[in-house]
Amino acid sequence: MDTLTTLAIIVAAWFVFYAVIKLFKVERDDLEVSPIYALYKSTRLNSFIARLAAWHPMMWRTLGNAGVAASVGFAAFATWLLLNNLIKFIFTPKQASPVQLLIPGVTISASSLPWFMLAAGIVILTHELSHGIQCVLEGIKVKSAAILVAVITFGGAIEPDEEELTKAPSISKLRVFAAGSIVNMLTAILTILIMHTFYGVMPEFLRLFFNWLYFVSFSLAIMNMLPIGPLDGGQMFRTLTETRPMGKQLQKAATYVFIALIAGNIILSMSMFGLIPL
Repeated sequence: MDTLTTLAIIVAAWFVFYAVIKLFKVERDDLEVSPIYALYKSTRLNSFIARLAAWHPMMWRTLGNAGVAASVGFAAFATWLLLNNLIKFIFTPKQASPVQLLIPGVTISASSLPWFMLAAGIVILTHELSHGIQCVLEGIKVKSAAILVAVITFGGAIEPDEEELTKAPSISKLRVFAAGSIVNMLTAILTILIMHTFYGVMPEFLRLFFNWLYFVSFSLAIMNMLPIGPLDGGQMFRTLTETRPMGKQLQKAATYVFIALIAGNIILSMSMFGLIPL
């Protein structure tokens, strides 16, 4: 059975599952089902996060501080990459690199899709767990932790108590927001070390998996720190500017500027390269 057939079966099975849930109205407060994902929320997972936080709390705290410090570098590097590439598109198009959205079956080839799904799920899950661990360390209640199952991947989600998060000291909020990206970057570094050591003896499927794990981890680590409203970088920028004059205007301006920067790269990339399956 080829990859496209397998994907078609997965998608078909997913929509059968969705139809059954809606038809028989199998709805609960802790279960949210949409056409593209299912989210199971439970406070039972909170004890697991608390146990993780209790395991070497000083290490997690150091990691949170490192994330705050590194966030500026991540955002600056992502900005340089996007701006430098946009300038190349305008003045030296042949030197520009393609920038495109990851679309399963379109820009993600059939052979790469299973390994992208697995890599993305691992990256999202560890990202969210890191947020939850920092919430516990900072004394911010985690209302629920959720297991996310989407059509083509899996992951997790952490729901902190918004009132407690809002009232927390700025440094606590910064640690919480930065935790995901620093763990993603550490995942990328660890992946590079594994590939450098064992790449020559890896079977092809492991090479594909580790290539995707590195790409997704690294990309999320730096792009997530851009000061765009919904992203963690946007939440950090809001924390730093909310008490300053024209803070809200600065936040909106940063969001619009960086969305325009990303969109410019994607539009020019599409016009020059089209869609490139990876």
